[in-house]
Amino acid sequence: MAQLESGKPHSLKEIFCGENDKIIVPDLQRDYCWGDHIPSNSTETLVSSFMDSLLKLDRSRDITMGLIYGYYDKELTPNHLQLCDGQQRLTTLFLILGVLNRKAGDDRYKDILISNFELEEDDKEPHLLYGIRESSLYFLSDLTIYYFLNSNLSLSDLDKQPWFLNSYNNDPTIISIKCAIETIEAKLASNDDNEKPDIYSFGDFLIERLKFLFYDMNNRLNGEETFVVINTTGEPLTANQNLKPLIIKENESYTREEQTENGQAIIHTTAEDWETMETWFWQKRHRNDSDTSTEGMLAFFHCVRILENDTEEGWHKHMETENDDFPLTIPMERIWEWFYSYKRLYELNYKRLTTPNIRYPESRKHYTQKDLYALLPSMEYCRKYPDATEQEIQRIYHLFSNMSRYRDTNRSSQKESLRVPAFRAYRLIRETECRDVLSLLGNQDFNVEEERQKMIFIQRNSPTPELRMEIEELFAKAESFPIYKGRIATLVSWSEDSLDRLRYLYGKIKEWWIDCDNQNRVRQALLANKTPGYPAARTNSNRTLCTDEEWSQLFERQGEHIVKLLDEGNLDTIIEKYKDPTSPYFPLINDISYLNFAQKQNIRILPQEVIELMEKKTGSGNYIIFHKCEVFRKNTINSDNWTGLNVWPDRDGNVTYFYTQSIKYNLTLDMRIDWNGYRIIAHLDREPAKKSLDTTILKEQGFIQEKGIWSFPYLTDPIEAKHKYIDITKAIEATL
Repeated sequence: MAQLESGKPHSLKEIFCGENDKIIVPDLQRDYCWGDHIPSNSTETLVSSFMDSLLKLDRSRDITMGLIYGYYDKELTPNHLQLCDGQQRLTTLFLILGVLNRKAGDDRYKDILISNFELEEDDKEPHLLYGIRESSLYFLSDLTIYYFLNSNLSLSDLDKQPWFLNSYNNDPTIISIKCAIETIEAKLASNDDNEKPDIYSFGDFLIERLKFLFYDMNNRLNGEETFVVINTTGEPLTANQNLKPLIIKENESYTREEQTENGQAIIHTTAEDWETMETWFWQKRHRNDSDTSTEGMLAFFHCVRILENDTEEGWHKHMETENDDFPLTIPMERIWEWFYSYKRLYELNYKRLTTPNIRYPESRKHYTQKDLYALLPSMEYCRKYPDATEQEIQRIYHLFSNMSRYRDTNRSSQKESLRVPAFRAYRLIRETECRDVLSLLGNQDFNVEEERQKMIFIQRNSPTPELRMEIEELFAKAESFPIYKGRIATLVSWSEDSLDRLRYLYGKIKEWWIDCDNQNRVRQALLANKTPGYPAARTNSNRTLCTDEEWSQLFERQGEHIVKLLDEGNLDTIIEKYKDPTSPYFPLINDISYLNFAQKQNIRILPQEVIELMEKKTGSGNYIIFHKCEVFRKNTINSDNWTGLNVWPDRDGNVTYFYTQSIKYNLTLDMRIDWNGYRIIAHLDREPAKKSLDTTILKEQGFIQEKGIWSFPYLTDPIEAKHKYIDITKAIEATL
């Protein structure tokens, strides 16, 4: 049959037939993917569900599977159908018939796969040709000859055959085809014990009863346009997959010349370069359920869309991720240029500067604005300086990646004045006059003092490339410390423009804060040494023993004192040297378990040097109270009959109260701590709904009533006051 008739149904026997008739999947089509796992189900594939439905069909009647679209090039290849839609179904059916031919054992379906003319006299091309890329084209031909027509070869041995090229391993269509065949063979093996009569019945049904309605698109232009329409109204395609035929059409005159190692010039077309990009993105995929090149290409095209704008307004607009429309006015030359830049960045290892390697987002389609802040100016750098060395690229990307740790990288909202930090970073690179990152020092717009300070240090202390690399690596390691989060200006200033001093201080900070088993040893040293401003103030009485985020603030405020302490050397020596039993912090200095208790480093300094150490963020949870080295815990008082030991400061700022309330009686028991000592007071009127307490018990405990207030005489010793307070609560408990 020379050509399929438009508007009429055709069986597979009519579609795959003729001496030189071919069904061609052209380069504008996407990869075969029905062998891939469905994203919503990691164990299911489209081939699997397709096979299940085919095996359940009534084989006694004709079944129309739907439409296929295509066109014939009536001048060049009048018998070759260029397929515009339907390639996934037809390819899967071709593979099924190939497997059935193997299992039948008598080449029953050989003529569906390949003509005798092709097999014996011509190029051995099967009836289905994959024109997406050369490797796909060659593989399907090899698969037909060496596998579908040879029942002795197993699927697992395909990649061991001499005809199996290395390029086959990286072709997404080939990988999906192999997965599809594995699924097909498993389905057929479980069908009626794989008896030949059933193989014949199923195969004959497929080639004779299964039909497709063909629609002739007349020419390539209509085919490409229909391809876009069909795949956005039928089986959903991404914006990237729809973009391919449009870009190819817009850039028909595009060519790119490449010189081989032996000096031979190779000319690449838009379709070839697009294929190169697709293959690269597929190789860099996350290898999750999606298993396609689409996810990475979408993130890349979003970058290109932004970079092709010259204004901050344009960047602000194209940062938007809701709309993936790609301007067709961007020529293929620029797309390729950006791809080359992106590829260089992506493939580079940034371990030397302890910077995470670039990886497109796994849980979203686009890079975050924080990612773009580092990525976009670096892409511009690679585009502007294609001969830049790996070290030079590492320096640029590390610079902006580090800045993104501590700077606001988000574009302004509609209510704010226009601001796109990534654009301003990109503009710095666009205006550079040489490849060295240190050249940014000559740009007045580069006003980030944190980074300028580091660059000046490098400039002054690196007479050799080796010394420069050492300084860069020391800086990068320090920036990665949780206590710095990218900001090491204090370390640089403490080094006083001396590399030896930098090495020493870096080593001490790493020893004390990073390599130590417990930072609480550092906290003990600071408390023992009476470091000014430590514990650091938060609000009013609230202080902090410093979390990772707060150390750098202490360094900024108390740098001179911290450096002196670092110069003293050993933490244990410092703690023993400065330990003072009269310090309100002595219990914490003497017993590290108290500091271990404070998981969030929260502490309150109350009047009369009462210390409240909180386990979590607030005092509403568990806490420990210290006064004159005596320890008071929340459960010091029996919580079955009392509300536990609580603490609050008086408004005048000179008095702190410990207090507890009886569960049964109208009784609040205070311990007032002031300049005179400890005074225990009983309040009998704060909870009138509760039972009144017989004051006889108070008299027996030594309370005196003056002006309506029941109180115990002042005590000056904290241990005595603590035990008396406990004894009073126990005596009252005995009356219950």
